[in-house]
Amino acid sequence: MNKELNFSSNSLYKKKFKSAGNGYDPDEVDEVLDQIIDDYRKIESSSSVDVKALINENEELKKVNASLLQELTKLKERIKYLPKDKPIHIDNYELLQRIGKLESYIKEHIGSIPDELK
Repeated sequence: MNKELNFSSNSLYKKKFKSAGNGYDPDEVDEVLDQIIDDYRKIESSSSVDVKALINENEELKKVNASLLQELTKLKERIKYLPKDKPIHIDNYELLQRIGKLESYIKEHIGSIPDELK
């Protein structure tokens, strides 16, 4: 957001005007500028917090997305051998879940699934 603004709160704070005999009341100008500076500080602080929160949320969502893509790839690999002309019933689904758990157990304890079992 700071790139869109003409001034930052600090540049407004340091801004000096040339004196002119017929110019505005310097105290009144300072008071208005102080109010503008306060507004800018509020905008700057709230936008930086919002941006940081969005960046953090985006990073978390990227991790979740990557995890879901990995899981999807694994599931696609597992179901590619299922017959496409037969519907999968809940009983088949439960069996597939059990087989998946058995495969995980075998991989964990043996290291890989022997070709005879595949």
